[in-house]
Formats: sequence, C-alpha cells, structure tokens
Amino acid sequence: MDLKSLEALGITADELINRIVDKCVEQLMTDVNFDEDGDEWRGRSAIASQLDARIKKQIDDTVNALAERHILPNVSAYIENLTLQTTNQWGEKKGQKVTFIEYLTQRAEDYMQEKVNFEGKAKTEAGGYSWNGTQTRITHLVHQHLHYSIESAMKQALQIATSGIATGLQETCKAKLGEIAQQLKVEVKTR
Repeated sequence: MDLKSLEALGITADELINRIVDKCVEQLMTDVNFDEDGDEWRGRSAIASQLDARIKKQIDDTVNALAERHILPNVSAYIENLTLQTTNQWGEKKGQKVTFIEYLTQRAEDYMQEKVNFEGKAKTEAGGYSWNGTQTRITHLVHQHLHYSIESAMKQALQIATSGIATGLQETCKAKLGEIAQQLKVEVKTR
C-alpha cells in the first residue's frame, strides 16, 4: 500500500505512524494470560512493572532532592523563629508571644510537674470522683524506674541463690545416700 491509497482512506502518514507506535507500546506494556478456565485476560507486563518502579524511584529521588535543597534548610529556621500566642475562644490574642522552643520547654515542664495518681494518670486521664493526685509525674516515673530496677536485681539475686541452694542440696543428698548405702548390710536368710 502506498501513502496515496491511505490518504484516500482518510489516514495521513502521521496518523499511521502514531497508530503503529501505539500498537507497539500496547504490545510491550501488556501480557496475555489465561485463567483456570482457559479464558484470556490481559495484564501489565514485566517491562511495564519495571518502568513503573523506575518512574516512581525517579519521582521520589527528585522530590527528595528538591526537599533537601529548598525545604529542609528552611525548616530549622522556621521552627526556631516561630512564635505562638494563646487566644481565647473568639481568637483574640491574650498573654505573651513565645517562641516554639520556649513553648515546647514550658509544655514539657508542665507535663512533668502535673499531679498524677498512683497509676501515673492525670485527673483528665483517670476520670472518676475518687481521683487523688498524690505525686508529680516525674516522681511517679522515678518511682517506677526504681521499682523496676530493684525488682530486676532481686529476681537475679533470688535466681543465683536458688541455683546455689539446689546445687548444695543435690550434693548433700548424694553424700548422705552414699553414707546410708555403706551402712546398710543386706542379709538374705533362708529357712
């Protein structure tokens, strides 16, 4: 077929090239598979999957490079220079402006100094009417750590003592049974 007969059909050379390229791409990007009934179905080819993975990797690498170059250097400065100010329920500013670092430090101090019950729960966490804040959270955490450390040390000491006692009892029993066996005299009498 020559180009003039294709043009007579209303297909230009560019359209023909595009159709051929599209068909080739479709053939490369799909695989023909068969299900258990022998029915044909088309799925993504290995080439398509590899191409997708490479495109995703390239996008991720580009986004990471842009973030490292333009965003990350500014994040530290943004956080260090960020100022916060409390507002009332209508959005009116009240109190002093504080930097993010000051705010974070104050929140940490408040958290550690908050009154908690024997379980380490604040009144808002524990609920109920019988809540009794007997200690600060930091005191509770220190007591928990000490309790854990002492309990671990006692378990280890008990384990060492138990193994020592068991070994001593075993050796003593063997020695006593040996003594008893030597003292026993077995006599067999027949009448």
